[in-house]
Amino acid sequence: MIFDLSEFLTEGLISSVNNGLIPSDLATVYAGNYLVKSLISQAQVTQVSDAITAYKAAQASNSASASDSTSTSESTSTSDSTSATATASETASN
Repeated sequence: MIFDLSEFLTEGLISSVNNGLIPSDLATVYAGNYLVKSLISQAQVTQVSDAITAYKAAQASNSASASDSTSTSESTSTSDSTSATATASETASN
């Protein structure tokens, strides 16, 4: 088995971004540097770029889902407290 440095570097960059070890912008710079030094090919730079794009899309989706669930929780809490206030008001007026 022969060690493939270009594959190692490509997979390392992708894995590092996906695991949050390095920022995606830094991975892009590394990929460019590796390309200039002929350590990886243009196709591998594209592979890294595509993986970064997918990672950013997943992060944006997760962020949107988290804010949606927070909004839902807040509106549920607000309606619960409004109901409790209305009930307390009705009880006090009787």
